[in-house]
Amino acid sequence: MRFFIPFILLLVSQISEAQNSEGDFHVNILKARLNSNGFLFDSLGSFGLRTNSGMPLAMGSGIWMSANDSQGNLRVSAHNVLGNNHDFWAGPLELNSGNAANPSFWNKVYAISKEEVTSHQLNFKKSNYQMSDKIKYWPGSGVYPYAKVLAPFVDLNENNQVYEPDLGDYPYFKGDAILYSIYNDNYANHTYTNALPLGIEVHTSVFAFKMQNILDSCIIVRHVLFNRSGRDYQNFRFSNVTNFKIGSVYNEFLGTDVRNNTLFAINDTSEATFSHQLVSLGCMSLNKPLSSTMYFNNDNDVINGRPVAPNHFQYLMSGKWKNNKILNYGSNGVDGSSNAKFVYPYDTDDSQFNLMWNEESVGNLSGQRIGMMNFDSALFRSSSVVYYDFVYFNVNEIYNNIKQIDNFCLRIKKALSSYNILNIPNKIGSLSHSFALYPNPLKSGEKISILKPSDLPTNMTIFDMSGKEVFRFVLEKSKESINLPNDLKSGVYFVKFSTLNNIEIKKIIINE
Repeated sequence: MRFFIPFILLLVSQISEAQNSEGDFHVNILKARLNSNGFLFDSLGSFGLRTNSGMPLAMGSGIWMSANDSQGNLRVSAHNVLGNNHDFWAGPLELNSGNAANPSFWNKVYAISKEEVTSHQLNFKKSNYQMSDKIKYWPGSGVYPYAKVLAPFVDLNENNQVYEPDLGDYPYFKGDAILYSIYNDNYANHTYTNALPLGIEVHTSVFAFKMQNILDSCIIVRHVLFNRSGRDYQNFRFSNVTNFKIGSVYNEFLGTDVRNNTLFAINDTSEATFSHQLVSLGCMSLNKPLSSTMYFNNDNDVINGRPVAPNHFQYLMSGKWKNNKILNYGSNGVDGSSNAKFVYPYDTDDSQFNLMWNEESVGNLSGQRIGMMNFDSALFRSSSVVYYDFVYFNVNEIYNNIKQIDNFCLRIKKALSSYNILNIPNKIGSLSHSFALYPNPLKSGEKISILKPSDLPTNMTIFDMSGKEVFRFVLEKSKESINLPNDLKSGVYFVKFSTLNNIEIKKIIINE
């Protein structure tokens, strides 16, 4: 251990020098920003989600988490989308103790493009190759006492779980560019929620595609949560919270497209700069259904104003106002006629018999709305992991018709499906996987299809009965079809699938 500590310090000091404390990219028609503590779309009060023409879309977005421990203590962690006192700090948590790393060493966002990765793949074997810092310091593998794998990478060195870019390993991500941060809720006291921490390590990635299609208007965000607390949480809740601001003033209306698990804000068409277009920003959950949507105002109202106590956060995450009153259907959601789950759903909430409820229909004035996307409570066991995936999309149409949101959602889901982006875990669990091969048996040289349970990069290696390696292939897509070598003799072979966190062996039979 005496010799190991300096190595850790050397590693984290290299990481701290490699990137900035916030990252920006501009891949398609949207510009996005991520901070090292996971806060999205904001940098000290300046917009971080804009169109390429500079039009602001959101002032900030973050995550909320809550649960009660076995002693009944309420634990809450939250980003403050109205300020800078967040309950999260840069860096991972120790595996055994759950203690937080020093955030000054991890106060970085890792930004890299597809072109940089491709260049590395093509040139890393060349003697005159100069590796970029972005490749070199990608936080692929950690060292004790932190997780061995911190960020996805293609492990060409036979699943040794060590990121070795000089040997050809490279960062793995979907899209044409990515921003990546590692942070936790356990470093210091929570000054925003004034609650106890949960002991969760979060990895947030922001990526985008330049496809010349519907994905050109999208930013995809993935939050991966690791429970390092040593506690099982029976009623773990998660919420995605966004401070919408389209244009130069706060004059938005909120809405929920229940059928597409989407919360959106539309700009009041009276704002002259938009020429009466219906400009909107939507956020769609990709891998989990919404349990409710809520909002709160940036004021001191005792019902729908800012949360100021730990239980206020938990109530809002449960689809209730901060006074524990259930959201009502109609009016502003406070004084409506019946209980509701989704705020301003237009006619998409089938449980309300297609009744129309939106802000304009009840006479609300446009303004600042903090929108919340809530998910059902779940058992979150110690040492398990859960994924939450979202897509933010901008709609700028000439049609004053809210159905453009629904149309965009359907088109986005179709495009993501065609690129295998929707094959993502939707349940809390471990990092184990199961693969499927077909057909089996098959002939030498025949095409074999591999069904992967996730979009993690995978090494596929085939061995004969003596243990000799006869074939190797890197699978990066969720589904893959490859042709086996033509010279495989008849017999039984073993196929080893190696991801960053799991090894699985399947048997195949070759008939000449």
